[in-house]
Amino acid sequence: GRGDCRQSNSVLVESSSSPHSVVEPLTMEGSGLLQKLAVLAALCISACQAARDPNASPNFLVLFADDMGYGDLSVNGHPTIRTPNIDQLAHGGIKFTQWYSAFHVCSPSRAAMLTGRLPIRSGCAGSAWTGGVFGSSAVGGLPHNETTFAEALKTAGYATGMVGKWHLGQQTEFLPTNNGFDEYFGLPYSDDMGSSAWSHYNRSDRPPLPLLHNTTIIEQPTNLGTLTQRYAEYASDYIQRKKDEKFVLYMAFSHVHTPNFVSKEFCNTSSRGKFGDAAAEMDNAVGAIMKALDDAGVRNNTLTFFTSDNGPWLIQRLEGGSAGPFYEGKTTTWEGGVREPGIVNWPGTITPGRIAQQVVATYDIFPTMMKLAGVPLPKDRVIDGRDMSPIFSDPTTPSQHDCIYIYKGTPNMAKNQPGLWAIRCGPYKAHFVTNNHKNTTAVMHDPPLLYHLDRDATEVYAIASGLDEYKNAMATIMAAKTKHEASLTQVPNQMAMGEDPKHKLCCDWDSKKKYPKFQECTCDPDNWSAWMCGRETVNHYTKPDLD
Repeated sequence: GRGDCRQSNSVLVESSSSPHSVVEPLTMEGSGLLQKLAVLAALCISACQAARDPNASPNFLVLFADDMGYGDLSVNGHPTIRTPNIDQLAHGGIKFTQWYSAFHVCSPSRAAMLTGRLPIRSGCAGSAWTGGVFGSSAVGGLPHNETTFAEALKTAGYATGMVGKWHLGQQTEFLPTNNGFDEYFGLPYSDDMGSSAWSHYNRSDRPPLPLLHNTTIIEQPTNLGTLTQRYAEYASDYIQRKKDEKFVLYMAFSHVHTPNFVSKEFCNTSSRGKFGDAAAEMDNAVGAIMKALDDAGVRNNTLTFFTSDNGPWLIQRLEGGSAGPFYEGKTTTWEGGVREPGIVNWPGTITPGRIAQQVVATYDIFPTMMKLAGVPLPKDRVIDGRDMSPIFSDPTTPSQHDCIYIYKGTPNMAKNQPGLWAIRCGPYKAHFVTNNHKNTTAVMHDPPLLYHLDRDATEVYAIASGLDEYKNAMATIMAAKTKHEASLTQVPNQMAMGEDPKHKLCCDWDSKKKYPKFQECTCDPDNWSAWMCGRETVNHYTKPDLD
């Protein structure tokens, strides 16, 4: 059922050999069991002594992966990728098995997570009915009339910081520091949307990949080989600086998006190849950030979320990830495109080792933060997210979503091009239109395809349209569809505003006078020849990410 939770049968113990306090599952075998249980008991006593004030508003940490599929974590069963620090978050908290992204590609899903609203409401659902993202010289961005969780939490006295990939408009007016974040360090968009040593091409509309601090370009092109370490260092420093304040930190990794860049420490360390190397490097950064919470003494008063923006980019083949048991991936509305890893961790509040089957969504993060911080939800707009905090304390709490609305893009009904391609209500999911990563042509379904996801999570066996089960489920879904579509208000399509080269980010428009051998907007020429893992093979993919 939607409200079931299963307690883990594993006994968990902290491993003192790991620099990041990795928790490994223990079996009930071996002569050292009693000793391990004693260590566990001591840890539990220590944790209880350091329990948080139940009346205090928590800090918030959002760990957001890029293009990571449901099957790309060792805690979700991947046989060769090892992610012990992310696994620890799951072992020490709740692992959700039915966590949905708001969208199948990057920019729209991030807009939804930050605002608690489906991207169709903010004009960020793509320039067409098949979706899309903001380009590197985009005219539009996340609209100013949208409220991010950073803006809302500032009203309650929170410090607000962001590290990593933004991808909601690169113009100054759209950057994080103009959307509620006090400070920002990261890439304004995907790591392959600007040229670098790891992804070298020369396009006039795409400048070398810029690295920003607040609104200032501090490196161009970015040295990706050191980027993840710098992300972790900045995030850890932020936590140390803000430990005596209430804070929210949004850590949006560039991993595991192609190109799978890594530092020397992680080059050729995973049997999964470059993708596994990148996953391991991200996991190590997660460990460093969690250690920073421990060192600052704020771990028990910090609610941590871990998830991904969308499913794996399957057209990249071995360079992309895995959706595990689910069909398809990024750029589709099948489960593999939108069902994500989802972990919530809050020591002293959430019972460790839980597995939750409730349906939740990335855009639930916004209202959950507001509830726990005591900030009222905006009254002048529809909030699609639901407060998931009751699930933290009561495993029997049912899902707060009657239905999940899965958009492919922005509708154009004048051309009979719907944007809403699928809806899930309870265990039933209807597909009105489908495509796949090998054949992007849209296929209309009349009658719609219908699957019972509790019985058939892989979406293989469609329910026959003549059955009463089909008719009853579709009646519920169609009624929900009508109500949902009636709640929509037409807004400017931010992505349909297109791109303008004058809006691209450039450290020096006259850089070729100084560095004539390099692309325009080069201010760090040594980074074109920066160290790379497997230089001879990393650039074999076919095109930059337009999704």
